[in-house]
Amino acid sequence: EFAAAVLSHGKGVAFHVEPSTGTLKAFQQLIIEITAYNNMWGEYQDDLVCKVGDLQPKLIPMQMTVKGCPIFLQMTGPQREQPIIRFGTHVSGGSPVFRRVQLNNPTPFDIRLDWEIYNQEEDDKKLVDLLMFFGDPFPPKDMDENETASTGSNSESEIALKSDQTAIPCGSIYSASQTTDEEIVTQEPTIEKIVSVLIRPHEGIPADNPYSITPRQIVVPGGGSISVCISFTPRVLPEAAPAVQCEGFVLGFMNLDDELAKTVPNKVHRRHGYEAPPLRIDLQAFISHALLKVDMDHDRGMVFYSMASDLVPDQPLLGVLTDSVMTQSLKLINCTKVPLYFRLLLSTPFSLSSTDPKKSTKTSHSKKEEKDQQPQLVLYPQQGMLV
Repeated sequence: EFAAAVLSHGKGVAFHVEPSTGTLKAFQQLIIEITAYNNMWGEYQDDLVCKVGDLQPKLIPMQMTVKGCPIFLQMTGPQREQPIIRFGTHVSGGSPVFRRVQLNNPTPFDIRLDWEIYNQEEDDKKLVDLLMFFGDPFPPKDMDENETASTGSNSESEIALKSDQTAIPCGSIYSASQTTDEEIVTQEPTIEKIVSVLIRPHEGIPADNPYSITPRQIVVPGGGSISVCISFTPRVLPEAAPAVQCEGFVLGFMNLDDELAKTVPNKVHRRHGYEAPPLRIDLQAFISHALLKVDMDHDRGMVFYSMASDLVPDQPLLGVLTDSVMTQSLKLINCTKVPLYFRLLLSTPFSLSSTDPKKSTKTSHSKKEEKDQQPQLVLYPQQGMLV
C-alpha cells in the first residue's frame, strides 16, 4: 500500500528519501537512505537536491534503469518464473481447444501488445535470426487487422549463422531527407528511419498452427486488464507415428502510442517494440492416436458358431424357429489420457445387444446418425465398458 501511494503520481518511478530533513550536529555523520519504487520499465534520471541553510543547493544526479515486462497473467500473478499454459493431451485430428487468458497491466500507461507465435523443434540447428523491417515493425491496426497509419510495409528474412552470437552487432539504416542548400543553412536536415535490421538469437520458428492467438494486437489499459484467447488445434498424425509433443511460445511485444509515455526530455526514455523485453508465454500440448483396447475372454476373436439344431425348440411340436440369437461379450478399455467418443456400428445379421447406459452421451450431430439410432458413447481415461 505504501508503494502504491508513492507511485500514485503515475510517472512509473518514485524516489523516497529517509530522513528527508533534519539537523546535522557538529562532527556528526548521518546516513540518508534513498529507496526507488517503480512499476514501469525505462531509463530514468533525476537530481537529488540537497539544501543546507542559505548555501547554494547541491544537485546530486541519480540514474536508474528498469528492465522487464510489467504485464502479468491473472492465473499466475506477478512472478519472475516463466508462465506456461498446458493444453493437455488430445486425440489426432480432434477439435480445437481454447484457453482464455487475462492480462493485467499495473502500470499507469496503456500498453499495446503485438503477438507473434513460434514453434520449437528438436532438430532446429539455427543460431540467429536476421530481421529486416521497412517502416514501423508494429504499426497500430484497426479491428479488421488493417494498418491505421501508412507507415510502410515490413518484411522479414532469416539467416542461420554458426558463430558467436554476442559478437554480431545490431544496427539500423537511416535515410536523410534531401534538402537544398538554402534549407541546410536555415534548418537542420530531418532524419527519417526507413529500414531497420535486427539480429537476435534464434529460439523458434514463426507459425500460425497448431497454436493461434486472437486478437493479434491488443491494448492493455493502464491499471486495468484485458483477455486474449489462445487456441490449440491437434493435427492429424500418421498411423505409424507415436504420441507427439507440441511445444511453442507466444511473444507479446510492448509498444507505447502515447508520446509522453515514450519519453520525457532529460528525464525518461522508454524503449519499445523489439528493443524492449517482450511478454513470453510458453505453450505445451500432446497429440496421441484415438485407440480403444479390446479385452476378450479368449484369443480366437469374436467368432460365433451356429448350428441348424439351434432352430429346433425344446418342444418340437411347436415347429421350427425362424431365428436364433447368440451373444458374446467383450470389454473396451480406454488406455489413453483423453476422453474418447465413438459409436459401435454393426451390419446384419450382427447387432448390438447392450452397453453401459451411463456412458451414452445421447447426442447426434447429423440426420444419418439419428436414423441409425446408434447413441454416441464416451470412455474417459482408464475406464472400461462391457459390450
